[in-house]
Amino acid sequence: MKFGIQYSAATRHIKNCQTASFREFYDNVLQAESVVEEKNGRTFTPAIFRAPERTIENAMELSMIVLDIDQKPGDDTITLEEMEDALIDMNFEHCIYTSHSNTAECPRFRVVMPLDTPIQPEALPAVAAAVIECLDGFFDGRLIRVLDRCWQEVSRCYFTFMSHPDRKSAAMSFYNPGRPLCALDLKLAQSSYGLDVESSTPGKPRTPGTAVGAAGRSFELNRILGGMFGSANEEQIVQKILEVDQEQNPGSEYFRDQSYARHKPRAGESQNAAALRACRSWVKSHLNWLRRKARGIDTTIVNRKAQSKDPMPNHEAMIRLKDFKPGKTKAGGETALAEFEIVSGEHAGRHVWHRFYGTGNHPTAIKISTEMLEKLETAASLPSAQFSDVLKAKDVIVHARIKLKPGTGGFPDQNEIGTFFTQQ
Repeated sequence: MKFGIQYSAATRHIKNCQTASFREFYDNVLQAESVVEEKNGRTFTPAIFRAPERTIENAMELSMIVLDIDQKPGDDTITLEEMEDALIDMNFEHCIYTSHSNTAECPRFRVVMPLDTPIQPEALPAVAAAVIECLDGFFDGRLIRVLDRCWQEVSRCYFTFMSHPDRKSAAMSFYNPGRPLCALDLKLAQSSYGLDVESSTPGKPRTPGTAVGAAGRSFELNRILGGMFGSANEEQIVQKILEVDQEQNPGSEYFRDQSYARHKPRAGESQNAAALRACRSWVKSHLNWLRRKARGIDTTIVNRKAQSKDPMPNHEAMIRLKDFKPGKTKAGGETALAEFEIVSGEHAGRHVWHRFYGTGNHPTAIKISTEMLEKLETAASLPSAQFSDVLKAKDVIVHARIKLKPGTGGFPDQNEIGTFFTQQ
């Protein structure tokens, strides 16, 4: 494992170093913690240099991919535990360590992954983009929104593991074994995920068809798949994903975009067949992860009073319906407010309210509510998805995703039901 070391970020002078393995690199460079008030001290680079000056022109090759997760208050936070789970699921060798600005409330950390063979500097953007695209499938597009764009810089240096004295309790550094990233596979992926500035910057959802690469198209398809998980079989999801891709990205469909090697037709394969194959592979990969995640939740039923009133993060839990009150909107449309109690995990005892909309409301609101009610119908074995039958699910325990909805216009954050799971 080859890398560069600087003994101060204030200088460009750098020394090329080498260890026998990535684990040895971690043990020697990133395991030991420095507790300092001001961020200063030793840095490393995943590259080596032909002259002892850290410049782009001097960079020779890179042996690691480094991702700097720089989250801010209000971001849809990715925790160290979530990142570790994803990397372990994918069996990627890696280490993770918190940065000097890390806090318990707003995790900031770095992920370092070794490559099986070094890459040339010009290959870094596409190789790193392929890694991020692969990982972001696990995070529904959240990762690209909280990444510092330094992952594209071949001569970038990174501080080693250090913490502030006041935040030492939240600091950590750890290593997990696995397989190194395959440089050749990553190059062949020809990914451009996140390379455009717009898609790397958090912002409002973009109009379908205007997004670049997977940063827009695959993100929306991910959302659709997540909503169907547990309530439709694999082939139904494949057909729906292809349908949405065609509707939202006409002429620029994600699964027909041949800038991704896996979407290119194979010998004797038509473009339609290639798109179907790529979609089936994509769906299977995402469903396998969702199934592993769903099996991992604690389904032990807990009956207790709520321990907090603060907004809850996105998570999965067992819930039961406590009340369902039909009514009318100001415009006269049908509506109903459902009250659920969480009965598993650390948030047991909390209540979540979710509003459904029926006839007389906006078509999109009706469509979303109908899909949700159909999932509840299956999960709770209701005779129908009509408002009149929902109270028959009272006290029936079902598996659901609890979603954090950021507040707007001065209103606080709140929780609602993201989906009901009907099968594992």
